[in-house]
Amino acid sequence: MYNKYAGVVNRVLLGLLMLAAGLIKLFVFKSSGVADMLSGFGFPATPFFAWVLILSEIVFGIAILAKWKLEYSVWPPIVIMLVAAFVVNWPSEWSKLSQFLIHLLIASNYWLLGARARAR
Repeated sequence: MYNKYAGVVNRVLLGLLMLAAGLIKLFVFKSSGVADMLSGFGFPATPFFAWVLILSEIVFGIAILAKWKLEYSVWPPIVIMLVAAFVVNWPSEWSKLSQFLIHLLIASNYWLLGARARAR
């Protein structure tokens, strides 16, 4: 019984995490702000990748919330979290270590969500 509720809460929170991040990027930072952020990390074609990031977070956040093909829809968030961990939060100093580990933890949580969906 508790497993069922834990799985639902986990899926909803992971879906909201992606959806909220995408909506914040869309309405608060705007695509130009996201493109500026990406250019600061050395990404090429930043306007294109800004829109890819924003739309991926929104679309796959909704897909996870809707429980739509979870075994596949968790992979873009995993990639986003791993890129954020290794590009943005690489622990070059001790203060970034916790952010790095949090991004890895979230990526593994998406992976677990997809694995549970595949097992059913």
